[in-house]
Amino acid sequence: MQNIRNFAIIAHVDHGKSTLADRLMELTGTVEKGSHEEQMLDRNPISRERGITIKLAPVRMTYKLKIQNEKLKVEETQNKTLNFELLTLNLIDTPGHVDFSYEVDRTLSCVEGVILLVDATQGIQAQTISNAFKALEKDLTIIPVVNKIDMPSAEVEKTKQELIDFLGVKNEEIIAISAKTGENVEMVLAKIVKDIPEPSVVPIINRQLQALIFDSYFDPYKGIVSFVRIMAGTVRKNERLYLIVGNRSFTSLEVGIFSPELKQTNQLSEGEIGYIVTDLKDIHDVRVGDTVSDTKHTTPLPGYKKVKPMVFASLFPTDSEDYEHVTRALEKIYLTDSSLVFNAIYSRALGPGYRVGFLGLLHADVVRERLEREYDLNLLLTPPQVDYKIENETYQEPVIKISIITPVEYMGPVTRVCEQHRARFITIDNKHQVYMEYEMPLSEMISDFFDKIKSVTSGYASFDWEFLRYETVNADKLSLLLNGEEVAEFSEIVVADRAMEKGQYITKKLKELIPRQQFEVRIQAYYKGRIISSERVAPFRKDVLIKSGKMVGGGDYSRKRKLLEKQKKGKKKMKMIGHVEIPKEAFMGLFKK
Repeated sequence: MQNIRNFAIIAHVDHGKSTLADRLMELTGTVEKGSHEEQMLDRNPISRERGITIKLAPVRMTYKLKIQNEKLKVEETQNKTLNFELLTLNLIDTPGHVDFSYEVDRTLSCVEGVILLVDATQGIQAQTISNAFKALEKDLTIIPVVNKIDMPSAEVEKTKQELIDFLGVKNEEIIAISAKTGENVEMVLAKIVKDIPEPSVVPIINRQLQALIFDSYFDPYKGIVSFVRIMAGTVRKNERLYLIVGNRSFTSLEVGIFSPELKQTNQLSEGEIGYIVTDLKDIHDVRVGDTVSDTKHTTPLPGYKKVKPMVFASLFPTDSEDYEHVTRALEKIYLTDSSLVFNAIYSRALGPGYRVGFLGLLHADVVRERLEREYDLNLLLTPPQVDYKIENETYQEPVIKISIITPVEYMGPVTRVCEQHRARFITIDNKHQVYMEYEMPLSEMISDFFDKIKSVTSGYASFDWEFLRYETVNADKLSLLLNGEEVAEFSEIVVADRAMEKGQYITKKLKELIPRQQFEVRIQAYYKGRIISSERVAPFRKDVLIKSGKMVGGGDYSRKRKLLEKQKKGKKKMKMIGHVEIPKEAFMGLFKK
């Protein structure tokens, strides 16, 4: 194992992690320069389009290290290869957005060191601090790297000083690079080999296999593929293996490494990172954080805590016949995203669907887009809500800790936005940029909080959050009524201080989004026994076969049929609430508040 280095790249979103991974793969000959897409490890089209990593991605690289050894120099004429030593570098690229921080957590359990990457044009950001603390908690080696030194707006020395103050490192320990041009990236490789320790041996009786599952997905040809870090022992093809926590047995149909494509090998040994193809059929059997062993009688490795989703929304197919397709799609996404929680529900208005739990708004939007793109589904997603606890008719809301980093000139506006969102001040540090901590209800954060923070700071602020606890609050159900009938999909728990504001927003917004019907539509918000807001959509009647006051031409039935078919197609994207037709855009319009 002395020739193995396992490491990850961690950073704030858009600081250049995937671009650095490209350069490392090129320098080690894993991929040929100019023959691959940029940000190669970001395989998901949504990830590429948005320019953010949303999924961890492992890759094995082989690096030739020149050995400074006199004996080998003497033998160089006989065998030139003796002047080099082959090292195995296992890299895991990680997401930077706060919604996907759980991917960083499980990655750090599989490596001995990290590259902490900081954008020289932005400096240390909220996720930089959060991810660094996670690495420090696990006692991992941290290699500080300043990126984007080729940019005209780069402030390299200022960013280095921020890292010195934050990590307590020396100036000469920080590597300044351009991942885009490749400048000084070779120095990063040398630092990885020199500073990151080799994997440690886990003391196991009789050298039993212990492998930690840190990710998995469903492959339509191979089946369930589990990403593993081998902590002890060896795993080979066609062995009988066991999931210790899941209490299931399976056969290893294939083992291999990431190069970055799946590449079959004879075995995986301790210290290595690779994959195991299982013969399991139920995708819920393979849990992230479980331990794979060659015997039932072994102690499970310290796994990951089950990440609890904090934002919930209801999801419905616009065509009820697609319900089974939605079920299969959610199950497949679940295997690549263990934080996803979903339970079947039935709406009198919208038919069968699912109540889905997400980590945040971006997570929800990405899952929705994956379902629609990858599985060709047309979906309705109701506005997101937080998970309140109800005990003895008393409501308890989730409270989070938020961390904001902003230039000092925006400190006042940021403070005012926080106060407007029921936040309570904790602490502040303004050594270089202002670092602020607040406690605030999660329901405030998932509204328009982050948009306002970005707006008042001209986009310069960064943001992170973590769950703290539940607190008792004065709240009740805000019901949305259409022509006197409650629409459960638009109803939610709201604190008393926000009820009027929320009621007025949702009724006015729905008035804009619901098209005219052939009858009047009354939109009302009902809270604690009374109507607190009301709007009206006037009746309107339209015949698609009438153009400019005249019937579409005489016997031209084909044209009439086309118009009717077009209308029918549009109807499929509508849902009935009582007798009121609500378009998909109404749901999405509220979702994107």
